[in-house]
Amino acid sequence: MRVRLPLISLASLCLVAVPAAAQRGNAPGGRGGGAGGAAPGATSEGVAAVEKVSTTQHTITIGGKQIAYTSRAGTMVIRGDDGKPRATVFYISNTRDGVDPATRPVTFFYNGGPGSASVWLGMGAMSPKHAEMDPNGTQPAPPYRLVDNPNSPLDVSDLVQIDAMMTGYSRPGDGVNASEFTGARNDITMFGQFIRNYLDKYKRWESPKYLFGESYGTFRSAGLASELQSNEGIELNGIFLLGTVLNFQYISQSPANDIGYSTYLPTYTATAWYHKKLPADLQKLSLEQVVQQSRDYAFGDYMTSLAKGSALTNAERTAVAQKLARFTGVSEQFVLNTNLRIDAGTYRTELLRGERQTVGRYDSRIIGLNGNASATREDYDPSDAAPTGAFMSSFMRYLENDLNYTSDLQYYLGGHTGRWDYSNFGNAYASETDELRTAMAKNPYLHVMVGAGYYDMATPFANAEYTFRHLGFDKTYSDRVKFEYYQSGHMAYLNQSSAKELKENFAEFVTSTEHETKTTP
Repeated sequence: MRVRLPLISLASLCLVAVPAAAQRGNAPGGRGGGAGGAAPGATSEGVAAVEKVSTTQHTITIGGKQIAYTSRAGTMVIRGDDGKPRATVFYISNTRDGVDPATRPVTFFYNGGPGSASVWLGMGAMSPKHAEMDPNGTQPAPPYRLVDNPNSPLDVSDLVQIDAMMTGYSRPGDGVNASEFTGARNDITMFGQFIRNYLDKYKRWESPKYLFGESYGTFRSAGLASELQSNEGIELNGIFLLGTVLNFQYISQSPANDIGYSTYLPTYTATAWYHKKLPADLQKLSLEQVVQQSRDYAFGDYMTSLAKGSALTNAERTAVAQKLARFTGVSEQFVLNTNLRIDAGTYRTELLRGERQTVGRYDSRIIGLNGNASATREDYDPSDAAPTGAFMSSFMRYLENDLNYTSDLQYYLGGHTGRWDYSNFGNAYASETDELRTAMAKNPYLHVMVGAGYYDMATPFANAEYTFRHLGFDKTYSDRVKFEYYQSGHMAYLNQSSAKELKENFAEFVTSTEHETKTTP
């Protein structure tokens, strides 16, 4: 089994014309986004489309109870309308033994990028085995350990990990162009076909069904809910979103888009609070209290001030700069120099410049070092570097030793999908918000849980809040959406205390929605 790590492990996610942030994207050779040039091999790595599955038996103790389960690691063939094989999708399923599949919930989970394998959710939160990290999610010393995951939700749901096309071992078939699967629309169609095939193959049509997406995987989940409903006849019980981005406008920062500056401000405040950079009166507040003050300002007076643009008076500009300095921990002069619009990359290098340190993009609690302390961009993301080695080492051991799965292919962690196609959005910001709203309107039993890390500077939590305030203007939507917050970053499960909370939240979400009897008008 050969492995090639991507030249980068996280990149900016690209929308139609504006770069934004996401998880472990597809631009090799730098920190560019998915709209860059095609990755090597993005159109020429077709393989024979065949199904190969390894089945193994295991036990694990979760919550003091021993659980026997069956693991399957392998490929699922995706066929075209003509019935001919078009691709193989790699997946790992863990299903509990001794229970009725018809009543047992099943959760399909995946990461984002776009162009990232689903190792992160698998090794971090979902699988019965995971990579051992330091308690607060920082990097452990090598060699790394694969251990039982006490926070796996296998006790409440069967789990199916799916790798997107040109990630993991997922590949197009012989003579098939990978670009047929590497785009916002094509990707959702492929995932829909996989889920339908899985339900067919393993006779799971009657099971309560859930999606669990992280980062771009949340964007995929919103579109997939509508795809499954409209084109596959599949209704969902619930969707869990972690590190949410459904509308890329809300995480994009540019002179033509002021919303992105407001959605990031509460995360800046949480970060400054953690690193003890706020004024004393704010620093003494709890994290939740200080974030609420920042949130109120971000979507109140700050947004109003940004809307005025150059019409702000000098006195108004100074007042805004003073307020932003209080909530961000940087100097008033720095804020003025940014035209009252602090972009996330610059903030990560500015906050701890006096200590010659940077803060992480995925988790702003984690600090790093730049070669040039005066730089306005990070040399690397310390919160990305922390889990990568441990996760890959542990995952490859998991495949070979526990799941008895080997392949002559290289396991692609990311960086091989090439240019991601957003053309179906025209010149607009890419958004799947209305697709989710439509799915919820058609299915009154579909619930959503949003998991948000306070220190996530890739998909800031306030962007998710803003999204769901505008999802639909009726209580039928808001009553079926619940937020949970973690004192962690984008990958909330890296912090052990947050991982436990995440498991508890997901378990409660499943048990409260798998057999709902209440009818919504």
